Amino acid sequence: MTKQIFLGAFEEFTPNFISNAWSHPRSDTEGFATLPYWQNMARELEAGGFDFLFLAEALGYPMQPDGAVPEVVIREAVQVPVHDPMALISGLAATVDRLGFVVTASTTAQQPNLNARTFATLDHLSQGRIAWNVVTSDNQVALSKLLGQTNVTPHAERYRRATEFLELSLKLWEGAWEDDAVVHDKATRTFADPSKVHRITHHGDFFDLDGYFTAIPSPQRTPLLLQAGTSPAGRAFAGRFGECIFIQDRDLDVVKANVADLRARAVENGRDGGDIKVIDAVAIVVGSTEEEARRLREELDRTPSRESAAALFMGWSGVDLMSFPLNATLADVSTEVGKSTLGTFQMGDESPTIAEILDRITSSIGGIRVTGTPESVADQLQHIVDYTDIDGFLIEYTYGGMATYRDFIDHVVPLLRDRWMLPDEPRTGSMRRRILGHDSDRLPDNHPGAVYRTTHGADPVAPPTEKAVLS
Repeated sequence: MTKQIFLGAFEEFTPNFISNAWSHPRSDTEGFATLPYWQNMARELEAGGFDFLFLAEALGYPMQPDGAVPEVVIREAVQVPVHDPMALISGLAATVDRLGFVVTASTTAQQPNLNARTFATLDHLSQGRIAWNVVTSDNQVALSKLLGQTNVTPHAERYRRATEFLELSLKLWEGAWEDDAVVHDKATRTFADPSKVHRITHHGDFFDLDGYFTAIPSPQRTPLLLQAGTSPAGRAFAGRFGECIFIQDRDLDVVKANVADLRARAVENGRDGGDIKVIDAVAIVVGSTEEEARRLREELDRTPSRESAAALFMGWSGVDLMSFPLNATLADVSTEVGKSTLGTFQMGDESPTIAEILDRITSSIGGIRVTGTPESVADQLQHIVDYTDIDGFLIEYTYGGMATYRDFIDHVVPLLRDRWMLPDEPRTGSMRRRILGHDSDRLPDNHPGAVYRTTHGADPVAPPTEKAVLS
């Protein structure tokens, strides 16, 4: 039986992302800072059958440990500028009726209460079409230089912080307000029943909170939880909390193993293996012939300068390739930032040299590369799904702007529908309903967040004293 997949568009609120090819003739990102730019993209993605727009986040930009920034970062827009993706969502949710939205927020940089309030607000404004991509960090130097965090948190410790962050968020979303707490009774001047609004008390290793959550329950209460990261700590976190896991693996055997491992981890945590969906990133170039597709791919790969490619790699991995001799390798280099990115080039005695990495870096960052005619692209995508049991694809930014997606929408999506890989009518409803296939907007009962529902770990609001009434 053919498996139906999900489609997401992988973007960042920037003119230049992943492929580092904003200067390509087909790119059109000059208006990236305007709402109409994103509204047009949302409309075309929705009409094209996409399930969601995924917005990555960058807390900073490529920089050296002392905060120095190569000139190429500013000159060629390597992760600069980057604007706030949260600010986009309400405008886009009002623009389209069906498309969902995934927004990235870091548990290393944010605070649980305000982050939870923002996502609850967006869940209301989008009518349940919001998901949180939970990440632990993006740029440790930026955390220090731009956000004032003086201690670099080790990788495994960041996931311990992330666990406490998410558990506190779940207490707020699931336990602060009962479903029928809001009564809006004008006759008795009762907006909410005080006995059904609960004080949340949390004193942990990283966060303290004692008070009430100021956002009323939203359609999903807890946004659909995405998670990116396949390190051991990341997989453990995903198996416990994640509902949709984003990976960027190219080796199909690795993809297959990761899909099976993530679902097994969900079962180990008392969850249903089917309640974890896994999506992989794919960078697609479509041509009318195989020769044209290869030519387009080669042009795309040649677009970034060597300098800008090295800066992009530094932003993703924390490693400045330009500081090494060209004949050196990365075999013995360690980092606390982009472990997966760095690991791509660490192969022991077979590790490529810095010169070789610089020559192919644009083609080496990101997910699976799929190049060919529409029929060939559809064949490759179907093979990936059949072989790995992946649940969907995040279509990566290539040219920039809608040029990334139009050929795919016009020529490949109809073929995927013909093969029953996509539904004839695009999915609707909350993000949780459409991605997990559930008949409820809320967290499944077997998700660890369910234990915080209603009064778990919460005290009811104390009745007002006479003094309080008189005042």
